[in-house]
Amino acid sequence: MQPGPVRHVIFTRTAIQLVAEVRLGRSGRKRSVQINYAPLPHHGQIGRRPVLKGRRALLHEHGGAHLYPPMVDTSIWSLNGTSTKAVIADSAESPACSLGMGVWFASRPFRACPGRPTGRERSEMAETILLVEDDRNVLRTYAQLLRPAGYLVVEADSGSDAERILRTSSVDVVITDLRMPRMDGVAVLRIAKQADPEIIVILMTAYPTVETAVEALKASASDYLAKPFSVERLLAVVESSLEKRKTNEAYRVLRSQLSRSFSLNGIVGQSQLTLKLSDEIRHAAAGKANVLILGASGVGKELVARAIHKNSSRHARPFLPLNCAAIPENLLEAELFGYERGAFTGAQAAKEGLLEAADGGTLFLDELCELRPALQAKLLRALEENAVRRLGGLKPIPFDVRFMASTNRDIHEELRQGRFRQDLFFRVNVIEIRVPPLRERREDVPLLAAHFLEACSKGSGKAIEGITPEAMERLMRYEWPGNVRELKNAMERAMAYASGPFISVQDLPEAILTATERQARFSSYREWREQTLERLEKEFLEKAIQEQEGNLTLAAKALGLHRSTLYRLLRKHHLLSP
Repeated sequence: MQPGPVRHVIFTRTAIQLVAEVRLGRSGRKRSVQINYAPLPHHGQIGRRPVLKGRRALLHEHGGAHLYPPMVDTSIWSLNGTSTKAVIADSAESPACSLGMGVWFASRPFRACPGRPTGRERSEMAETILLVEDDRNVLRTYAQLLRPAGYLVVEADSGSDAERILRTSSVDVVITDLRMPRMDGVAVLRIAKQADPEIIVILMTAYPTVETAVEALKASASDYLAKPFSVERLLAVVESSLEKRKTNEAYRVLRSQLSRSFSLNGIVGQSQLTLKLSDEIRHAAAGKANVLILGASGVGKELVARAIHKNSSRHARPFLPLNCAAIPENLLEAELFGYERGAFTGAQAAKEGLLEAADGGTLFLDELCELRPALQAKLLRALEENAVRRLGGLKPIPFDVRFMASTNRDIHEELRQGRFRQDLFFRVNVIEIRVPPLRERREDVPLLAAHFLEACSKGSGKAIEGITPEAMERLMRYEWPGNVRELKNAMERAMAYASGPFISVQDLPEAILTATERQARFSSYREWREQTLERLEKEFLEKAIQEQEGNLTLAAKALGLHRSTLYRLLRKHHLLSP
């Protein structure tokens, strides 16, 4: 037996396989053979090399019908001191060494030789498609159509071969014929779903019926192709299924990230500005001093005030908010201070004001700068004396109230213009908290969007599985003049307009579409691409794995993801250690 060049070196979860071409006997006839080294330990932690523990190798004939995709990076490995080039299936560009005579033995662990190219980018980024078709000519035709599109194609001419591949290899998409002897396509579908619940399975048949279509959908098939179909149709179905899964996986990671991110009484985020805000809230909650909250309209100033109250020693007592801009001036004084019977026309009974009603709790005045100067002076006196005198009353009524206020105006400009009393400012502004606008903490947009979609879906009856990457990119690029309030309204609108399981660009408000299209004309794609979700998702995965000390099984469980889904995300972000 005369050895030839190694054609493929295959790394699966349970074995290492080498496929080579050899000449047999005097005839010199070429045959393709496969050498299996088994077993391999399961890849449990990042950073570990697969190590062969058995010394026995099996040599058997390989018909060339099945090409297994590499499961780890394709680098230079050492076998008994001889370098062997690992080659991706169907790649003949790299030189390879020759197989020796007879059976090989793995006498020591495989080690990557340093300083050599790995080809890792292609092996980790290209999706693997398993084609299952009992007609070999049709099988090869489908494979030839899919490989130029950049997919790694694995071929199986029977259901049993497909089962073996699914149980030992990682596959992204299964395209299987429905009618096959011994094991049909639905059986292959069920086996694939057992191996990986998130796997994409596309059934194809030349005998389409309503019954088979219903059966396929009940078995969770991603799509259903009726033969004959065009090349464009096949590629479109595969690409659409992969995009849906990527969107779904990204949204699931986002939801997991949301549950693990900082959340304090409705304040959601993980940006540095949000974490800084959370520290300020905790410090303010620990004390009793008055608080002034500054920020643009819609940033969540009242949420901050509620968070301070909920985490303070007064949390069991009332929190009473009052929007000073929403109440007429002639009624605002009565709301704050209360009145006695007969104090004015229509005052048929005495009524306590908010300063009395909030006794022991917190009074929050939103848009404080809307108070007229005379009312500012009366409020200042009440805060200094910790007592209130009702309209038409003579007796001061003591109260114990923590006072908080907010404004969306430039308070220092109001002081310079004389529209706000300086003494009241110093009385209120013991602790000052600034809430940053949403455009300054764009990292929080995906989490906030997921948070609002979760809240909206509970009452709408719709099951939203995610937001398409294009729609999320628009959300990230938008300037959000209305801040968090505008984002919440946008998600409610998108939920109402969504016709499918994903929020798409068409579901977003017209204002967002118009503004982001205008931005796109003045900004390069690269500038927007280098920011946003990819970096955030990668950092989150790294943090989750670090928390589990590199154990992927525990990390997947903590994230609420299937192990195979986590592997796909790690390959996507190049987080699998070489």
